[in-house]
Amino acid sequence: MARKGPLLTLLGGGVLAGILLVANVMATAEEPDVDGDLAGAQGDAPATTAPAPAPTDTEEPTPEPTYSEEPTPEPSPEPVTYVGRTDDEAAAVAVIFNGDEATGYVCDGVTEAWLNGEVADGELELSGEDAELTASFDDDAVTGEVTAGGQTWSFEIEYVAPPEGLYRVADSILGGAEVDGGWIVLPDGTQVGLLTVGGKSRPAPELDTGAGEVTVGDDTIPVDRLG
Repeated sequence: MARKGPLLTLLGGGVLAGILLVANVMATAEEPDVDGDLAGAQGDAPATTAPAPAPTDTEEPTPEPTYSEEPTPEPSPEPVTYVGRTDDEAAAVAVIFNGDEATGYVCDGVTEAWLNGEVADGELELSGEDAELTASFDDDAVTGEVTAGGQTWSFEIEYVAPPEGLYRVADSILGGAEVDGGWIVLPDGTQVGLLTVGGKSRPAPELDTGAGEVTVGDDTIPVDRLG
């Protein structure tokens, strides 16, 4: 009988080796590709973006304070004065313009009258106790008519500057008596006025225009230039 042991042994070994090889291949095929799966999983995952930062409260800049300048009030107009004699030279007349108002004075050394009123459109209407004055005017002269003390005078008077003009003392007390007086200082230096002390009137004494005062007896009284 032939000897078959080594061949069978070899064949058996070959079969066994084949079986092991197949088993190893199958085991290898079944092992998961961890790195590949991870890479695939990462590759297939949708791209993500960092979340937008939450809005933060921002402080708006404080506006610079604004200051509105108040309009500067316009200065009051300076008084404008006209003086002169009546056409018959029996009396003197003065008119002072102060904005849209005016003051008038007429005196003949025996009687006097103070008048007040408004100015409009080159026309002037003044009134006082038993006295009226109506006139028209321009920059150079005031021309019109005045009635006072029962007499009526026509006049044309001209613009003047200090010391010429109209002066007055009022509400002063002399020896317990009330003093009131008015003076018109004319362009030629002549003064026409009336002084009343304790209700008694007389021609006004000489006025010191430089010192702005008048002497009555032994007393000196301050006098104001109205215009």
